[in-house]
Amino acid sequence: MKDKSFEKILKSKSSQGMTLIELLVVVSIISILVFVITVFLRPQIFKANDARRKAELKRIGVAAEEYEKDNNCYPPTSLVTCVNGGIGLRPYIDVIPCDPVTKNSYFYEPDPNNVACPKWYRIYASLQNQTDVDYIPNIGPSSAYSFIYTSPNAPALPTSIPNVNIYYGCINGSCRQLIEGEECTPNWDSMDNCNSRCPENPCI
Repeated sequence: MKDKSFEKILKSKSSQGMTLIELLVVVSIISILVFVITVFLRPQIFKANDARRKAELKRIGVAAEEYEKDNNCYPPTSLVTCVNGGIGLRPYIDVIPCDPVTKNSYFYEPDPNNVACPKWYRIYASLQNQTDVDYIPNIGPSSAYSFIYTSPNAPALPTSIPNVNIYYGCINGSCRQLIEGEECTPNWDSMDNCNSRCPENPCI
């Protein structure tokens, strides 16, 4: 009789599952592992994204050069976009790629003095890894980009930046300068302030 009672006690305890303390310990361990993995993998993800951006801008540039050989003009903006299937530059490139993170088109800037038949172009992207050797802060329209690919004859970028209010936001886990009119809360007036608060305070 005693043996059966003892067995019932053991069965009742085993069927209770994890205690609250055990559950908290497991959750804490998982949280720590996730944090460690995020800290170590994040820079590598940034580098991989940036390598892809550079390769894609080069592919678009090669397609634009082939287009120019056949048309004596570089393509207009309407053809260099990843929306609507991104087929504007076929057969020179099968599909125009989008930014791997934002899924938006890369910023294509044709010669503004020859809209009907551009004689040069620039393509911009925003790199996530600010230690990249090709990272150039505050370039392009609204000083919103950090990497550029151009036609061989494109004029040099202006060396001076207009005196305007510049704000930064934490977007997709990294800080970047906000484009004029772009909504982002919270935002900061320096990249250092943004970096110290990102990604705990993402842009909304």
